[in-house]
Amino acid sequence: MQRKLRTACRLTRAEWGAFLPAWVLLLWVDLGLRLRPFPRLQAWAAPKATAYSHAVSEQAALAEIRLVQAQVNRAARNHLYPMTCLRRSLVSQRMLARRGIPTALRLGVQKEAGALKAHAWLEHEGEAVGEAEDLEEKYYNL
Repeated sequence: MQRKLRTACRLTRAEWGAFLPAWVLLLWVDLGLRLRPFPRLQAWAAPKATAYSHAVSEQAALAEIRLVQAQVNRAARNHLYPMTCLRRSLVSQRMLARRGIPTALRLGVQKEAGALKAHAWLEHEGEAVGEAEDLEEKYYNL
C-alpha cells in the first residue's frame, strides 16, 4: 500500500489528468458491456472524426497514445476487479478520440493448447499501439 501511495504522489498533473478519467471510464465501460449492445458501446468509444477534430502532429499523437495507454493500464491494475483488454482498449480509444487521435479497435483470436484465446487492441495509422510486434502473427484478426 505504501508503494502505491508513493507512486501516486509522483504522478504528474498530466498523468493524473489521464488516470482519473480512465479509472471512471473503465467502470462505465464494464457496466456498458454488461447492459448495452456491443456496437452501441463501440460507437461511443470511437465517435465520428468530426466530433473532436483538431490537428495533432504525429509526434504529439504518439506521446499522447503512450500517456493514455500507460494511465489506462495503471487504472486497470488498481481497479476494483480485473479489467480485460477489451475494456482497456475501449477506454483508450475514447480518451484518444477526445484528443483528436483516431484509432481502430481490433479483435483477434488464437487457439492455444486446444483453447480459444481472444485479445483486443488498438491500431493507429495501421500500427498496433502498445503491443508486441508479433501480435498480428499470433492472433487471427476478426
